[in-house]
Amino acid sequence: MTIELTWLGHSGFALTIDGHKVLIDPFLSGNALAPFGVEAVEAGTILLSHGHGDHIGDTPAIARRTGATVVSNVEISNWLRDTHGLEDVIGINTGGGVRLPFGRVELTIAHHSSGLPDGAYGGMPNGILIFTNEGQTLYHAGDTTVFAEMEWIGDEGIDLAILPIGDHYTMGPAKALRAINLLRPKVVIPMHYNTFDAITQDAAAWAERVARETAARPVVLEPGGTFSL
Repeated sequence: MTIELTWLGHSGFALTIDGHKVLIDPFLSGNALAPFGVEAVEAGTILLSHGHGDHIGDTPAIARRTGATVVSNVEISNWLRDTHGLEDVIGINTGGGVRLPFGRVELTIAHHSSGLPDGAYGGMPNGILIFTNEGQTLYHAGDTTVFAEMEWIGDEGIDLAILPIGDHYTMGPAKALRAINLLRPKVVIPMHYNTFDAITQDAAAWAERVARETAARPVVLEPGGTFSL
């Protein structure tokens, strides 16, 4: 089974998994790198890593238009229900998971913060593991630095890892290389860079180091670019 993944800029991705449309952290409005607007994306499921506005992004508007199920931590799920009137929300927590039509989704730890756009408490930040029905494993690290337990996440057999490289708010290129060596993915894609001046990075130079210093295959996407796994 082929998985198609499109970078929406920043940390946002649109995936097609066995025909199912999945969005991760769909930040489009206000994102200068977004390749298209909110009305252009479709979703049956939206996965959220944490509560910051550049990750929740346009989730309420997209979920209302498409009827998508939103999966996030409990605090974000409750906030989406109580503040935005979304009903089809599933709240899980770190280490927990839920079975969805395309596979199982679990939340991992991440080291970051997670306030919601209106200042409410957003619970713990997370990474996202996707175990597809066909046996592929994808890891979206969310906003984080490298941490030792990434080795345990790597024990799941990661086919594709998506890692922040922007520095300032997350790990930068050097720590992302350490993360790759712990995770041991087959393929790695960078995210959370070049959206703002503070997180400007040379992704091509980073990819050269990945190819030279790790066993992973680096794939650098342009906004709107697609990779097939």
